Amino acid sequence: GARRRRVAMDTCHKLAKLFLGGVLGKPPSAPNGVKVVERCDGLEVRWASGAPTSRYNSDVYVVELAPRSPKVVEALGPAFSGFAEFHRGPETKFSFDKLGSEQEFAVRVRCENAAGASGWVEVSARTRQVPTKCGGTGPDGVYTWDQTPTEVEVTVPAPPDTTPRQVSVTVKPRRLEISFAGVVAVAGALGGEVVCGEDGDFEWELREREDGGGKELFITMEKRVRDVVSYDPAEQWDCLVAEDGHPRIDTAALRWFRGYEWRPPQDASNVDEVKQAMPDMRFTETDQTKMSGRDGELDDWGDKWNKNKR
Repeated sequence: GARRRRVAMDTCHKLAKLFLGGVLGKPPSAPNGVKVVERCDGLEVRWASGAPTSRYNSDVYVVELAPRSPKVVEALGPAFSGFAEFHRGPETKFSFDKLGSEQEFAVRVRCENAAGASGWVEVSARTRQVPTKCGGTGPDGVYTWDQTPTEVEVTVPAPPDTTPRQVSVTVKPRRLEISFAGVVAVAGALGGEVVCGEDGDFEWELREREDGGGKELFITMEKRVRDVVSYDPAEQWDCLVAEDGHPRIDTAALRWFRGYEWRPPQDASNVDEVKQAMPDMRFTETDQTKMSGRDGELDDWGDKWNKNKR
């Protein structure tokens, strides 16, 4: 019946592609929309098929990778720092695994068949920084930062003889600028929006470093959040300063860190709320009313947690 005819036609078409593709086929179009999702230990590459050029084509995609970080290129030398093929097949996605963090790469994709090959589509990518607690480190250690679902904390090393009067901190909804004695230490667009309508919306403190290595400026800013606070790592900031040269962290590797254990964020109301947003979170059974976090005492949150947890 009709089903047998369809099967027979499909079989004939497959045989025609197999034996006549080199004669009746045509060189393929280049892939479209090549996108790279950057992780701290790899890159996820996806693309879409280009416009079809012949029904007899049997297209495959080739994915190649080349290092672009100057130190890596110098270490490998010209013979080993060029493009290398990592994938060949009909799939329209490929993942590079086990790459170093904060490394620059070039990725290119093209389509091939028996009649020829398309041009390369090349994109640049950089693997993300591994999160430190829930934040990261700026270029050359010029600052460190951390976050909760509702706050962002910034620590900036200060010159040894800095006084509070020499400190200047300017916070706007999407911009931060810090200077010591007129010398700018950090400046740029923020990785998200903060509340700064009044002077009390952010706080700073010039203090001695815990390791005795001098002074540091500590700043706390309030995130502008939606009506419902989100604990989903994907919705947190991936950088403090959204400018070229400032690393972005891999939020897929972010876990809420308090003290020396992984524990739920301070402003969670119950266990189920956090488990739903972060299914792979490891929970502690320690009585939260007796625990303090990196951002100080828990105040009445511990009592609320103890009452609501199930």
